[in-house]
Amino acid sequence: MPLSILDALLLTLLLSGIFYVIAGDIAAAIGSDDKEQDRSVTGWAQWLRAHKFREMPGPQVAPGVATPSQRRLPAPPALPHAADLLVVDDSAVARAKLRRLFVDNGYGVHLAKDGVEALDLLQKGRYSLMITDLEMPNMDGISLIHECLKRPPTSRMPIIAVSAHENLRAKFNECRDVCGVHRKPWADDILLSHVATLISVRGGAPTREGRRVSVTA
Repeated sequence: MPLSILDALLLTLLLSGIFYVIAGDIAAAIGSDDKEQDRSVTGWAQWLRAHKFREMPGPQVAPGVATPSQRRLPAPPALPHAADLLVVDDSAVARAKLRRLFVDNGYGVHLAKDGVEALDLLQKGRYSLMITDLEMPNMDGISLIHECLKRPPTSRMPIIAVSAHENLRAKFNECRDVCGVHRKPWADDILLSHVATLISVRGGAPTREGRRVSVTA
């Protein structure tokens, strides 16, 4: 049955009212969700602030100031020059003979009776050259030589060994980094000449590099 104009108008108004009611409910629901989300975000931020979860600023470094990682420790001061020669021998007679030989030829000489005493002196001052016996109590000459090679202040110091051992060649094989091995009793002129090629009395700085290593029988 066809609707009259009045009925059609009433039906249109009714449908429009229903539409606006539904649209209002949807908008209210969406607005409620947004508010809940805002409250959730705000609450989370407040919780972080309450527990001090803040972004920490990086270290402030003044311009031109080095950071700890950029700073370098100063190099240790060089040891003072103690003497030209350090003579190491457990025999008091050998020490006296060597001291007299070199002092009479213009060298400054310090004495040690074993490797332990020698290392103590080497920690206090520099020596241009060391002459050491190979067989001594407490610390023998071979151990002393190896210890000197490991330490930067003495690693380049020339070393001459003296020994009364029968198999001098075998002893030399145990300390190949020395500049030479002389058999006891040594020949004064040969030992003096050997030392003169390794050291300068006037303050030179000889090293083992480029020196001929020899065994004097």
